[in-house]
Amino acid sequence: MKKLAVWGLTTVMMAASLVGCGKSSSKYLLDVDYKDYVKLCEYKGVEATKIIYEVTDEAILEEIEYSLYDYATYDPVLDRGAENGDYAAIAYEMTINGEKNEDLSVDEEEVLIGEGYLYPELEEALVGMKPGESKDVEVELTEDYVEESLVGKVASVTVTLNEITVEKLPEYNLDFVKENTEFDTMEEYEASIKESLLASKEEEYQYLAIEEIFAYLIDNSEFNGYPEDLYSQCEEAYNQSNEYYASMYGMELDEFLNFFGVDEETKKEEILSNVYYELVIGAIAQAEGIDCTEQEVNEYVDEIYGIYGYETAEEFLKDYSREEIGYDLIYQKVSDFLYENAKFIEKAEEEYLAEQDEMYSEEMEEVDVEEEDAEEEDAEEETITEDDATETSVAE
Repeated sequence: MKKLAVWGLTTVMMAASLVGCGKSSSKYLLDVDYKDYVKLCEYKGVEATKIIYEVTDEAILEEIEYSLYDYATYDPVLDRGAENGDYAAIAYEMTINGEKNEDLSVDEEEVLIGEGYLYPELEEALVGMKPGESKDVEVELTEDYVEESLVGKVASVTVTLNEITVEKLPEYNLDFVKENTEFDTMEEYEASIKESLLASKEEEYQYLAIEEIFAYLIDNSEFNGYPEDLYSQCEEAYNQSNEYYASMYGMELDEFLNFFGVDEETKKEEILSNVYYELVIGAIAQAEGIDCTEQEVNEYVDEIYGIYGYETAEEFLKDYSREEIGYDLIYQKVSDFLYENAKFIEKAEEEYLAEQDEMYSEEMEEVDVEEEDAEEEDAEEETITEDDATETSVAE
């Protein structure tokens, strides 16, 4: 099974600076002659998939309906018990073997009843309860909610319902448009939504085509070693990215890597792939004289610092250097160059999405097979252990 990628270089391009000490070609690239490390294949006219898409009226209305949740209100319910579909503010205390488990107890939490976030026994208990009421429930702990050592144990839970609210969405009409958007008519608003969806699709599918081009270039170019500094920088960025995503999942780094099947060999392969990626970018930039100026860097910083949540450009540059920005701009220019000079094979969006669904289904089937094989191996090991214990007992 193909391993899942745990670090996409272009998605965290700002995370690590790839600048060198000199200025032989660009102060935003390594101070090396990239062609010493890579003999590029023909990089103009590379075949890539161009996905043909459209935005339907149905898609526009779905996007608008989704946006209505930004304007939702939550009205308190005081005259009835809780029902499926209600939002419930709850607290619960979980006791295992007569002792309160702090990790599994919650002082304040909001859940959507019926969503399946809580234990089924707890959700069933909440239905019919009114604000201020408490109820005692027993639940059997399962692997979906607790660590392995607690699976199968029965816990006593005291759950208290503090508040019930019902989500209320505004009606999409002319009044909504005038009150909440910069447009005066529904037609103008819907046209802006269509334009935004088209731009989003264009960006997404252009990115996929560029990645397809880079994959071809890496597979068909010849590599002759690499600068050690470049490998170290890619390795550092790789580790930082994995640590970030591990923290998002609430996992330790080793646990995260094991979950995705990343061993030391796989790790080296993925880092080396990113190194080759960088060598291709640098080699094309040098061959085509692609660079950027300090003025371009400054203008770019002025455009984006607010998007990243910074109040000033100076604050932004405390976290991201001009060298990093310069490299990012060169990467964008190289990508645009490759895209503009590519040879495209058109494919309908429906066909592309069907292929993705089929690929996902095949990958999930492989995962299921691997899990079944692992379970069978565990069962065989347990059987062998039991047989060994029986033989020992008989011998005694």
